[in-house]
Amino acid sequence: MKAKMFNLGVFIILSFISASSFADGALAIDGNQGSKYGFSYNYSSMSDAKQKALDECGSGCNIVKTFSSGCAAYAADQASGSTAYGWGTASNSGTAQNTALNYCRQSGGSGSNCIVRVWGCNSN
Repeated sequence: MKAKMFNLGVFIILSFISASSFADGALAIDGNQGSKYGFSYNYSSMSDAKQKALDECGSGCNIVKTFSSGCAAYAADQASGSTAYGWGTASNSGTAQNTALNYCRQSGGSGSNCIVRVWGCNSN
């Protein structure tokens, strides 16, 4: 009986460690005003998170933000010829998105043309 209890305890601990270690994410986009994007979250390694975001986005994409906890967002000015963009990280998606929009506006983007292109959140 003690061996079964020990094995169950080890299984629970390893499951908790494994689940809590998934905390890497990445955002990818094909350009400041591009139409393609990709994101990942809850990956056990940053390289896997980046690869997932790039695979989801497709050819011609680049990683624009990585994060290891909480949420991240990327916003870009959609006005023709604009290169204004912003990103933000926070413990929740709403704050991350607002931060990204504010940075986009501060970098020269028009308030109405800055939009959140992609966002993602880790579970821990």
